[in-house]
Amino acid sequence: MTERIVDPALKRRSRTYAAVGAALAVVLAVTAFLLLRPGTEQGPAAASAPGTGAEGSGGTLVYLDAEIIAAGDIRNGTWQSTTLTHNITDRLIHADPETGELEPWIAEDWEISEGGLQYTFWIRDGVSFSNGQPLDAGAVQRNLQWQAWGDPENGIDPNNTFPQVESVEADEEDQTVTVVLEEPYSPFIKILSNWASSLVADETLELSAEDQQRPENVIGSGPFVVESETYGEEIILTRRKGYSWAPASWENQGEAHLEEIHWIPVLEDSARLGSLRAGEGDLIRYLQPSEEDPLAAEGFEVIGVQGSGQTNTWVLRQSVEELQDERVRHAILSGIDREAIVEDLYTDRWSTASSIVTPDTLGYRDQSEKLTYDPERAQRLLDEAGWSEHDDDGIRVNEDGDRLTIRALIDVFDATAAPLFQLIQWQLAEIGVELELVEVDYSNVSTGYSDESIGIVRTGWPQADSWVRIRNDWHFEGSNALFLQEPDEQLNELLEQHSLVQGSEREEVVGDLQDHLLDNAYVFPVLTDSQIFALQPHVRGLSWTPEARPVFHSTWIAED
Repeated sequence: MTERIVDPALKRRSRTYAAVGAALAVVLAVTAFLLLRPGTEQGPAAASAPGTGAEGSGGTLVYLDAEIIAAGDIRNGTWQSTTLTHNITDRLIHADPETGELEPWIAEDWEISEGGLQYTFWIRDGVSFSNGQPLDAGAVQRNLQWQAWGDPENGIDPNNTFPQVESVEADEEDQTVTVVLEEPYSPFIKILSNWASSLVADETLELSAEDQQRPENVIGSGPFVVESETYGEEIILTRRKGYSWAPASWENQGEAHLEEIHWIPVLEDSARLGSLRAGEGDLIRYLQPSEEDPLAAEGFEVIGVQGSGQTNTWVLRQSVEELQDERVRHAILSGIDREAIVEDLYTDRWSTASSIVTPDTLGYRDQSEKLTYDPERAQRLLDEAGWSEHDDDGIRVNEDGDRLTIRALIDVFDATAAPLFQLIQWQLAEIGVELELVEVDYSNVSTGYSDESIGIVRTGWPQADSWVRIRNDWHFEGSNALFLQEPDEQLNELLEQHSLVQGSEREEVVGDLQDHLLDNAYVFPVLTDSQIFALQPHVRGLSWTPEARPVFHSTWIAED
C-alpha cells in the first residue's frame, strides 16, 4: 500500500522542488543551450564541447544532474548542493580520495597541542576569493567563528559538526589562526576537509540565511565561479582566472581546464538518458542499474563511485510499538536477503554493506555475520514475540488479531529506492511481516521523517567523519533518530567517547559502537551506495572527493 504525504505549507525557496518538477521545462532549457553548440548526432561521441581537444585547452561541459540545487549555501547537505560547494570553494584541509590522508590546502601546515585543546593553522599566502578579497588569517578567523558560533541575527546556527570552541584568534603578521577548544575533539581536522567547512568571503558571511541559499551569493576561492543561475533550469560556472592554490596531490596545479560548466537538472531518468544518447549532454548522474551495461556497450563510460563514510542503512525506529521489541527487530534483519537484492536489482558496481560505515572508514568493524539471511531464525523470533498466527493474507497477527504491519518511508534521495523497497517488502512478506510503503516527494520529505508512525527510514551518506553525524543523529540527547523510548546509556557513552580519544583508542570505541548497534538491531545496513555516472568518451580527467562528489578542476574535453 502506498501513501503520499502532502504538506502544502512548505513554500520556502529551499523546498520548492515541486515548482520546477516538470521535466519538459528542463529539457527545453537543455535544447535552448544546445542550439548554440555545434551540430550533434545520435551516439556517444556526438556531443563535443568547443575546444581544440588538447588537455587544458578549455571547452564547455554540459552536466545533466538528476536533482535541482534548491539551496546553494555551504551548510546544505544535499548531494547536488555539496557538489557545487566543492567546485566553487576551498577548505583549510584536503582529504586525498585515494589514500584518505589529510594534506595541506589553504592551511599550509597545522599543529595540535599535546592535550588536544589548541589548534594552530599557518595560512597559505597569495590566495583570494573571487571578489578579490584576500583569503588571509583574518578571513579564516571570521569563517571559523561563524562556523563555531553561528550568526543569530542572520538566522544562522552553529555548524553542528564543529566542537565547542572557546576562542579563535588571528595573527596577521605571522598569518596564523589559533583555535582553542573547550574539550578535546579528535574529528576536528577531518571536519575541516568537509564541504560544510568551506571558506567564503565576508560578503557571503554577512548575508542572511535566506540570501546565502542563492548559489551566486556564495563567494569562494575555488576553481570555478557561479556566473549565473536560472532557478531550477541552469547554473553556469566559469573558470576562476588566476587559480593556483590546488592541493599538492591534484594533477592540475593551475586554473581549471574547462572554460564553463552548464549545470542543468533533468529530473526524468528517460529524458536524461535520451539527452546523453542524442549528444546533448557530456555527463549525467543517476542511472537505473538496468541501464548501466547497455550504455557501456554503446560506448559511453559508466562509472560507479562509492563514497567513504556511512552506508545505505535502515533505521528501525522505536516510535513504533512493534519495533520496541528487540526480537521483532532481529527478525527483520534475519528476514532480508541482501545478496539476493544485489543480484536481482543491481550490477557489479554495487555491493552489500558489511557495517554502518564503509571499510575505508576509521574504526570499521565487519558485521557481516550479524547480517546473515536466516528466515528460519526470523520465523522463530516472531513466534517468540507473540506474532505466531497468520491471517488469510499470510501476515502475522497477535492474540488481539492485530497485523504485524510496519510503515517504511521510501528514500526520496535514491534513484533505485522504489524497486529496492519493493523487493524488501516482498522478502519480509515471506516471513509474515507487512511492509507498508510510504512515498513522499522532495518538498515533503521532512514531514515524512518527522512522522512517528513511520517505523523504517533510510539513513547513511558519505561524510568527512561519519561518526560525528552518527553521534548527532543517534544520541538520546541529540536528535534521537532511533526514537528510543528511554536512554541507552552504553550507546550514549560510546557516542560521546569517540570524539574525546584519538588513534587506536578511537578505533576501538567506534568498533564497539558498531557492535552495539547491530547487537541490539537498532539499524540494518543494506548497501554500500554507489553514485553512477555516464559520460561521453571525450570527457577526460574527472575526479572525485572521498564522498564521491565530482571535482571538475582537472576535467577537459578531448577531440572526438
